[in-house]
Amino acid sequence: MTQANATDPTTRGIAAVTLLAALALAPEIASANVLDNFGNAILGILNNTFLRAVAIAAVIGAGLMALSGRIQWMAFISVMIAVVIIFGSAGIVDYIRDNSATAALDPAPIVERVA
Repeated sequence: MTQANATDPTTRGIAAVTLLAALALAPEIASANVLDNFGNAILGILNNTFLRAVAIAAVIGAGLMALSGRIQWMAFISVMIAVVIIFGSAGIVDYIRDNSATAALDPAPIVERVA
């Protein structure tokens, strides 16, 4: 029988996988709080003051170019839709979530239509 050598790639790979599995099973690391923090960080980046100023400048620039005929309307509409989606995404998701939960829990509108 041969002994495992510490420089053997297979032994090092098994050790790395074992270490990663042990870290992944730790409750502090495997919690969903990490994903929540990541999502909040992304929203914070997208809704910070600097990007808001950039979006305002983009809307002003696209509007002035559209008024003077220097931009195609499709590009102008694309800028507007991008700003609405980026900065309104949290509100859009909250609106859909609140209305879908209300509609699922409130059977009164269905009963009124039937009666």
